[in-house]
Order: sequence, then structure tokens, then C-alpha cells
Amino acid sequence: MKHWPTVWGLAALLGLAACVFQPDLSRFPVCDAQGACASGWTCLASEGVCLPDCGERGPCPTGLDSDGGTPEPGADAGTTDSGVPDSGPEPLLLLPDGPGPGLELASFLYRFQASGGTPPYTFSSPGQLPPGLELNAKGELSGKPTAAGDFRFTLEVVDQDTTPQRASQEFSLSIRPLLRMAGPGFLADVPSGKPYTEQLSATGGKLPYKFELVAGSTLPGNIILLPNGRLEGNPDNGGVTRAFEVRVTDSDEPPQVVTRTLQITTGSCQTLYMCVLTRAVPDGRQGSAYTYTLQTSGSTGTVTWKVAAGSTLPPGLMLSSTGILSGTPTQAAVEPYGFTLTVSDAFDTKQLKLSLKVD
Repeated sequence: MKHWPTVWGLAALLGLAACVFQPDLSRFPVCDAQGACASGWTCLASEGVCLPDCGERGPCPTGLDSDGGTPEPGADAGTTDSGVPDSGPEPLLLLPDGPGPGLELASFLYRFQASGGTPPYTFSSPGQLPPGLELNAKGELSGKPTAAGDFRFTLEVVDQDTTPQRASQEFSLSIRPLLRMAGPGFLADVPSGKPYTEQLSATGGKLPYKFELVAGSTLPGNIILLPNGRLEGNPDNGGVTRAFEVRVTDSDEPPQVVTRTLQITTGSCQTLYMCVLTRAVPDGRQGSAYTYTLQTSGSTGTVTWKVAAGSTLPPGLMLSSTGILSGTPTQAAVEPYGFTLTVSDAFDTKQLKLSLKVD
């Protein structure tokens, strides 16, 4: 039998406490001469009646007989009943906020959250996660994404209730492509005494790009680099090979910035015959459009470009007769693709061995 430390006041009788009784106190037994009551009852001295021991630490007896004295069989004066049925744990839910964007080949970590149910939670994914990422039982998605793009995947969570609850939800994750300076690493030679043009390019990131010289780097005289990556000018005749550093910035938020050291040679092709100015081609990216114009100087008549017999271009690329290498690389490779081209005019045919890196 539970014993309660306080005696109710009259206000409690009138309904201001947890137990509510009829205000007719004649229903209750009177206290004896010594102010005592039977076990389970307490004397309200001001009224001289015995009240049942209940209140803020327990419910009132519910089975009182018509005389207000003895609880009816089956009544339980020690059971708490707030009047609200016990509905069990709240429903288990995955919080809808998903991960923000990640960056290709950069470390990534995001922890999913759940609410309701009975913690701790166990997370899993029944499908395929973005390439390069793994999910542990704590809900941590981590790793280094190996591919760029928008990925969708399903997440599941289970709680620790006696009858476990389960919840699942689809999430999306955007992986930004890593910005790279494509080059070419060796720019086309600058012909002696003739106008010069060359085009730098980048891959990944977010278009448009902005190209600029890194502080302290210089180009040969009378050649400038435009923000779109085009080099142009009417250079001096003096022959020189110069290295310089270029920085490219993309339009993402926050922007990606990369630099690369390039090389240029001036004063070449001083003969009357055809010279091949192209030294190298820019890098490519799998799934991204590619175009680059090969260059010659001093040629006579029509210049025709072909892929040399027994040689093949990287998958997805083609070569026009005018020297435009274009297409969309369909296959990345650890090592650069090597191939040989031939260029001919009315009097001469030359070969050009190139390699093209595709990420």
C-alpha cells in the first residue's frame, strides 16, 4: 500500500487537485476521537472526515461503494492513469534535410538524422550509392566521389523497439565536377612575323571560365591572354621558349580555382615550306564535348589532315580534313591515348605524334 505525504485541502476536494470528488462530504466516513482513520485513509481535521490517500502521486480509488467507505473489488488505488491512452513511441522518421553538394575526388562526409521511435538507430541503403561513397550503420555517408553528376539513392533506418519500426526515404546528392586546366601544356609554336592565335581550355567545374596570368608570369612580347582563354597577337621575331602560369576560375558558388604551368615557343617556321605548329592537344574529359584546332604555317595550297594508317583516335573523337579534332570522349583511361596524324599540302607530308589524356 502506497502512503502519500500530504493531506488534501478542501480545494483539492473541489477539483483543483488531480483527484476530483463530490463536494458532499457526508459520503465519507468520519474520523475517530483521536483524529485517525482506517488504513489508506487520512483525516481532514477541518471537516472531521476521512479521505482516501491519493493525489499528485497517484490516482483516486475508482471503485468506492455508495457509502463512500470501502473500495469495490477490483479497484486499484495505486495505478497511475493520466486519462490519455499509452500510444507507445512516436513514429520513426528520417529527417528530410539531405546532404549539400560534394566535389569530385574531394573528401565528403554527411550524417543523416532520424527522429521518433526508440534510439539508437541503424541506417542502411538497399540500392547503389554515388560512386566512391559508403554508408555506415550510424548514418554517415563518406568517402571521395569518383564521378560527377546528380545521384539518387534510398536510405532506410530501423529503431531498437521490441517491435522495430522502419522508415525509408529517397535522397539526392549532387557531385560537382572537379575543375582542371586542360591546356594544352605546350602551346602551338608562334610563327615568325605572322599573327598568332591559340586557345586554352578547361574541363569540369561550371561554365563560363575565366582565364588569367598568375602574378609574376609574362607572355612573349605583343601576345595577350584574353579572359576566354584565347591567346592572340603579332609577336616579335625573336625565338624564345617561355614558361608561364595561367589561373582558371569557374562560375560555381563557391568558385573552383586551379593553375597550370604552360609553355610557348616563338620565332619558329622560318622556312618557305609547311611547318606544323601544333605541339600538343588539350586534355579531355569523358562525357564532355571536346574541340581543338591543329595548326600549320607556310603551307602551299590546301592542307589536309588524316589519321595515320594503323593509328586510332581516342574513343568518341574524330578528325576533320581541315584539322579540327572534335567529339565527346566516351572512355577515360589511366594512361593518355597515343595516336599519329599526317598533314599534307601540295608539296609535303608530315607526321605528328600526339597523346591525349582523358579523365
